[in-house]
Amino acid sequence: MLAPAAEARVHVWFTAGGTPVSVARSGKTIEAAIRLLLAGPTAVEQRRGVRSSIPRATPLLSVTVERRIVTVDLGARFASGRDEVARAGRVTQLIRTVRSIPGVIAVKIRIAGGVPVGLFPGYDLRQPVTKAVGHTTAEPTQRELRQRLVDLGFLASAGVTRVVDDQTSTAVLGFQKWANLSRDGSFSPATVSALLRATRPTPAVEAPGRRIEVQLRRQVALLVEDNRVVRVVHISSGAGGRTPHGSFSVYRKERHSWSVPFKVWLPWASYFTGGIAFHEYGSVPAYAASHGCIRVNRYDAPMLFGFAESGTRVDVFDEMSAA
Repeated sequence: MLAPAAEARVHVWFTAGGTPVSVARSGKTIEAAIRLLLAGPTAVEQRRGVRSSIPRATPLLSVTVERRIVTVDLGARFASGRDEVARAGRVTQLIRTVRSIPGVIAVKIRIAGGVPVGLFPGYDLRQPVTKAVGHTTAEPTQRELRQRLVDLGFLASAGVTRVVDDQTSTAVLGFQKWANLSRDGSFSPATVSALLRATRPTPAVEAPGRRIEVQLRRQVALLVEDNRVVRVVHISSGAGGRTPHGSFSVYRKERHSWSVPFKVWLPWASYFTGGIAFHEYGSVPAYAASHGCIRVNRYDAPMLFGFAESGTRVDVFDEMSAA
């Protein structure tokens, strides 16, 4: 949830002498900040040289927030005029103003419900904007990126800590698998860019109720409830295709399961066909590496064990073949 500005104050961005300046205003919501921006500088501020590139009487059509990305829909007046520099300056003011609200990680701009292309130099408004052109302090923080992983279902809310730890890296690896990125578990520029644009994953197969969808090409397990992905889990399946494809159901569960052929304990084991189970394992690489079971990382194994009740459907397939 986005936090209101502290002490019911928002920071509205204008310019003075060609330099961006912020002006404190009374307000506590995103919509209030945008309306104050559209109203322009006061007469006193104008006498001090404060200016706005945004045409007066530009209407605000709507403001919506989803997963801390704010979508602002403005009237056509916002894109009026032939001065490209002035138009780009309007976007800069809007981005700085909205991003000054705690918790906002990106802004989508719409003009009369549409997506303008090429009207605002320096900006591609087909994607959420994370910073103003020439402005580097609006990059998402590490904590904001971890919260984004939570919002998308790759990380438990308890994983939003003060530091980027192994649990974060595991969640990042899961996201990189889903997004078909290089799998290194780090917040690389490509990963951050994709993370800010991403939406919550959707299952490849539609089916009612609770089930687990194992996508072998991506090496992830989707925990699905009534066609909504509850969590995405980084896993490692059987090397060389040893994990069988098909639809199964969980038939046996053991908190501590002993593997007779491999003489090893398998914590949090949920068996769904023969001796094949989801279970915690110390090594869960970015590729298929097991003898057939689905290895689950230690952060998600207890959660998946609780989700996989007896009878829970398990779909295992190569998602590229299923497409």
